[in-house]
Amino acid sequence: MKTWLFDLDGTLADTDPDIRLAWKAAMADLGLSAPSFDRDFVAGPPLEAMAEKLFPGVYTPELGARLRERFGFHYDNDGFPSTREYPGVIDAVRRIASSGDRVFIATNKRWIGARLMARHFGWDRIFAGIYTGDRWMDDPKIGKMDKTALLAFMLRDLGAAPGDCVMVGDTVNDFSAAAKNGIPSIAVAWGYGTAAERALADRVVQRPEELLR
Repeated sequence: MKTWLFDLDGTLADTDPDIRLAWKAAMADLGLSAPSFDRDFVAGPPLEAMAEKLFPGVYTPELGARLRERFGFHYDNDGFPSTREYPGVIDAVRRIASSGDRVFIATNKRWIGARLMARHFGWDRIFAGIYTGDRWMDDPKIGKMDKTALLAFMLRDLGAAPGDCVMVGDTVNDFSAAAKNGIPSIAVAWGYGTAAERALADRVVQRPEELLR
């Protein structure tokens, strides 16, 4: 039995349009301007890391916290009108799960947003669980986790050996975190990552059905 860890943004669904709208609304709330936003923004990395890139010399942890709060307000209440599942991906996940393997979501997305989206699309009936970097941030023994720490936490929590797992994602953030934990990785060609990023994965798939091979 294998344990499959699926990234969300850019892997399961094209979430970029709704994320960008919520980001722009949050920036407007805080009076922030990022002239390079449409060019440099990428959905998937942690919100704070993207804010540091967009607001060099201005970013502080306090600003990151305020952005997270305002982003969450807008994103969690919009109903994901422009988010679309990538064709065939959930069917592939469903077939993997029906084979007896375990499937989980492992994402940098906020816990509230990931849970709402899973319910919206019915993923909560397919995946065995959702793990996010901020889900246990109020627990002093765990705290907020980046993707590397999140995967390490999942290995412990699920009682899984790295070699019995596989990380499926679309950007360097997924493949680097997997490699640091000794987990093999698969890159999906339909996400937000570049060809150079996908080259860091152990395998690249062009179509969802290739995950089943």
